Amino acid sequence: MQRYLIRRLLQMIPVFIGITFITFMMISLAPGDPVVSLYPPEVLDRIDLELLRDQLGLNDPLPVQYVRMIGRFFTGELESFQERRPAMELIFDRLPSTLLLTTLAVIVALLIGLPVAIFSALKPYSWFDNVATVSVLTGLSLPQFWFALLLILIFSEQLRILPSSGIRPIDAQTYEPVEMIPYLVMPTIVLAIGLLPSIMRYSRSNMIEVLSQDYVRTAYSKGLTRRTVLIRHALPNAILPVVTLIGVIFPLLLGGAAIVETIFAIPGIGRLAVRAAQVRDLPVMLSLNIFTAVMILLSTMLTDLLYTYLDPRIRLS
Repeated sequence: MQRYLIRRLLQMIPVFIGITFITFMMISLAPGDPVVSLYPPEVLDRIDLELLRDQLGLNDPLPVQYVRMIGRFFTGELESFQERRPAMELIFDRLPSTLLLTTLAVIVALLIGLPVAIFSALKPYSWFDNVATVSVLTGLSLPQFWFALLLILIFSEQLRILPSSGIRPIDAQTYEPVEMIPYLVMPTIVLAIGLLPSIMRYSRSNMIEVLSQDYVRTAYSKGLTRRTVLIRHALPNAILPVVTLIGVIFPLLLGGAAIVETIFAIPGIGRLAVRAAQVRDLPVMLSLNIFTAVMILLSTMLTDLLYTYLDPRIRLS
């Protein structure tokens, strides 16, 4: 196990360098001037923009900028152009909101998707399976922004039973879970709907394949009940691809919940990414991409470790 972890960590180094360099080049070569966005248009003609570029290091060659920004990122000195605060401090300030939202979305998607997929696999091509398949395709086709606006129109504007924005009451001084629940209902539903199709499709197809295996028929021949066979024999093998899916999707959700957080005005890192892209805040954009890349690399490694517990036949070498 120790040798495996060391080898995986060493393999992450060139991958990390490649990801950060490509990300930095894409951000730096994108159109737009970060300095121009720092001040209102009416005062730009009274400001020495070239001096500002020199102070921010934007006139240096791109390789020099890359090495300097990466070095400052690891020392915690990489500051936002806009807020003059460390970029990682901005991310960690907003991370709890995004982490809470994405965790709830994954839990809801699993609680709904797995049972539906199991029932569909037990009776493939039945009316229940057909309805579930149509629902999956419908959910896969729904644009998140449209579905979010539809929920706001129905539950906030017409029924007035759920708040349309924020993560807590405006006058709240602390983050009380009971007060936050109404604010998280619609964002969680929107994110969960986006996850459900993949979870249901993978779970259903793998459950159908597992149920046709010899060891499942052997378990039935021993007199075990259907519930025991499903929970102890079929389900652990059927959800292995789902574990991989969640291991990859979860860190992507942390950095990619931009649409939901923007529409519902949730102070998370997705909304921070949108703001940073709008004003060309290079340090924040780079830090967000590095943070997401590290989460994906660590998540894939942890997923491989989890495989060994779900399937004893798998050995790490």
